Amino acid sequence: MPYFHCNDLVVLKRHRIRSSATDAPTIYENSFQQSSPTRPFPKTRRATLVGIPPTLINASKENLQKELAVQPTVFFYNEETFQEACYRSIEDIPLVTENECLWIDVTGVHDHELLSRIGHRFNIHPLVVSDIETTEQRTKLDVFEDALFLVGKMIYPDSIQPITHIEQISFYLKENILITFQEKPKDIFEAIKNRIRQNKGRIRRSKIDYLFYSLIDTIVDRYMDVLDNIGTKVEAIDHQLMRTLSRDTLEQIYDLKREMLYFRRSISPLKEIINKLHKEEETQIMQESTTIYLKDLFDHIVQVNDTIDTYREMLSSFIDFYMMLNSNAMNEVVKTLTIISTIFIPLTFIVGVYGMNFDYIPEIHWRYGYFVVLGCMTLLTLIMLSCFKRKNWF
Repeated sequence: MPYFHCNDLVVLKRHRIRSSATDAPTIYENSFQQSSPTRPFPKTRRATLVGIPPTLINASKENLQKELAVQPTVFFYNEETFQEACYRSIEDIPLVTENECLWIDVTGVHDHELLSRIGHRFNIHPLVVSDIETTEQRTKLDVFEDALFLVGKMIYPDSIQPITHIEQISFYLKENILITFQEKPKDIFEAIKNRIRQNKGRIRRSKIDYLFYSLIDTIVDRYMDVLDNIGTKVEAIDHQLMRTLSRDTLEQIYDLKREMLYFRRSISPLKEIINKLHKEEETQIMQESTTIYLKDLFDHIVQVNDTIDTYREMLSSFIDFYMMLNSNAMNEVVKTLTIISTIFIPLTFIVGVYGMNFDYIPEIHWRYGYFVVLGCMTLLTLIMLSCFKRKNWF
């Protein structure tokens, strides 16, 4: 099966667009070992990226709809057999047997016609299809009589640039059938696919709900990778605050704080969602054998949320600390100016007295009167500085 990667990305403004592709989708029939498209995949692709904060980008579909073909990959597997194939049309995908699992991984959600055909083929409600196309959905779980629909966020660091990618991913889970919808061909599930191909782990020995858990667990692991990177940035800011005080540091703090706010809004609903999946009355799709894994996943999500809260509190304390340092620096300036003013007040008084235009001012006719006054002023200055020093005013 050929693998496609989204290269040559261009950073643009984000536009919220829902549209349907004009070209009819094509799915090619062959096995995963020999399949290849009949027309070449475009070499130059342009994706719309936007900074949620400056280091956080979210993929959109403004130009993808014209240049990217939606790539569904179909996996049939059980403990004994496995097949990875492509089909000329969605209708050609055979029905799954009772002891077989079907996973359809769709990369690209801009092809409205193809998504509608998938929805018709697997009896997916049109409102669910609409939610899949709208990539600004909040993380949520919808429970139907025979299916589950989960909308989540994939958050992962860029391997080249110091930015973080956010994409929406949708899961539609029925008995023995799982359909995943990713925004673009950035496959973070390659390790899961290799485990299926090589029959490693529990996936092929378990029902489709275990695959559903494994994919979510992979997404949560990526959350931890992103938070580890942010933790490094937080430590760097902590050390930087103790050395220098600059506006760039304050901007970095606010950028990270906005990232944490966006992460919390995207991730925190997962805690309630996993807790909801535990309840047997909600759905019968999740097997009892998967419950223990869901509990472990719940612990990971709690850890992620706690880490986000910790970083948010640290960043808030950094802002307070920055303001305190800034205030202390201003106080030092004011104290220095006050000391200088205090020194010159008595000197100005003396000069003012001896500058009055009277004929009979005492000492006005002394030969060394001018130098005596200067000496007194110098002595007074030294005495005042000594008093200030003993009071630790500077």
